Amino acid sequence: MKKAINGFTLLEVLVALAVASIGLAGVIKVAGGNAYNAQHLQNKTIAQWVALNRLSELRVTKQFPTIGSTKGDSDMAGRKWYWQQESKAPSLPIPNIKQSLRVIEINVYADEARKTGSLTTVTSYLAQQQ
Repeated sequence: MKKAINGFTLLEVLVALAVASIGLAGVIKVAGGNAYNAQHLQNKTIAQWVALNRLSELRVTKQFPTIGSTKGDSDMAGRKWYWQQESKAPSLPIPNIKQSLRVIEINVYADEARKTGSLTTVTSYLAQQQ
């Protein structure tokens, strides 16, 4: 009588490897997505800081911006960030307030050409200091 040999057949081993490779591919995809999301959130956070710093500069220096667009750049976190500031009069029916108030919109970009979408937009009101 022959003794039974315990073990896996070649087909069972191949099926197990296929299942494991599909599972590992899913894990790698999720890990890559998490890494991208972390980088994107870091860029958005730093861009928000750049916009808020620009707004703080306007407030601290008591500059009352003229209506129009201004471009500039800032260094933060070891990188250069590019911002564009749009200043406009508020849409209010009261002329005195309209002249002494500005709506400031600051967009921050990662590229100097500002062709890709802005990473963040900060909108605020700025009153003329007396």
